[in-house]
Amino acid sequence: MTGQLLRMVSLLVVLTACARGAAGPAPATAANRPMLVVVVRHGEKAPTPANDPVLSAAGMARAAALDTSLRNLAMTDVVVSQLQRTRLTASVFIARTNAQVHVVPIGAAGVAAHVQALADTVRAIGRTAGRGGVLVVGHSNTVTKIVEALGGPAAPELCDSQYSQYFMLRGQPSGSVALTRTTYGAADAPDATCASMQGTR
Repeated sequence: MTGQLLRMVSLLVVLTACARGAAGPAPATAANRPMLVVVVRHGEKAPTPANDPVLSAAGMARAAALDTSLRNLAMTDVVVSQLQRTRLTASVFIARTNAQVHVVPIGAAGVAAHVQALADTVRAIGRTAGRGGVLVVGHSNTVTKIVEALGGPAAPELCDSQYSQYFMLRGQPSGSVALTRTTYGAADAPDATCASMQGTR
């Protein structure tokens, strides 16, 4: 009886090990799923309408350049403000990928509250199964704050003449984040009043 019991236990151990091997590695969870976020400013503005301008021809060319820069990235979501120039900047990418759009308005509570709500939205997307990277289109006074809120280093606000800046954040939602800052599309016009373009801030 004892020998038969030992054989049954041994068989159970083997079957359990086989079942674990067939199951493969554990799926990624919100805690260990890599984060990929690209943050840019909206494209160049047209002069009208004054309270919520659309993009100029240069801005629409930048929207096309942005889509090109994202073609090799697995991006599924876009986060914008309520101002139409942010969504228009992502419009070529949205049309190609059918990405889901999330609007986080800039309200009476101000920029700091907007940035915090936007960062919370990006993290919530990251915790949703099946979602990929996130494109964020902001404004000259929000882009670097958004990068910082998502774990990147602090940096000065963009100057009004800067539209080409491209920030890519990779890392863990609750861990360290690596930032790559580069440019895309047409070069920014020289601006003698913009300290950051002179490399002094």
